[in-house]
Amino acid sequence: MTTEIPVERRGVLCLSGYGGNLETPIVIIGYTVAKVRIRAIARTRLAGRLRWLEPGETTLVPRHAVREIE
Repeated sequence: MTTEIPVERRGVLCLSGYGGNLETPIVIIGYTVAKVRIRAIARTRLAGRLRWLEPGETTLVPRHAVREIE
C-alpha cells in the first residue's frame, strides 16, 4: 500500500559512510509503512555496493534516510 502525495515535495537523501555524510537532492513521491518512494534529480548513490540511481528513476528507501526540505 502506497500513499501518494498530491504535490511532490523536495528532500535530501542522507547517507553516512566512512568518508563522512552525503546529502543528495531528491523528490519525494509517496510513503509506505516503513519506506519512502523517491525520484532522483541527479545521479544518486544509494546504500550498498556500487548501487546508483540515474536521474528520473524511482526507488524505495528507508524513512530515516530521507529529510524533507521546504
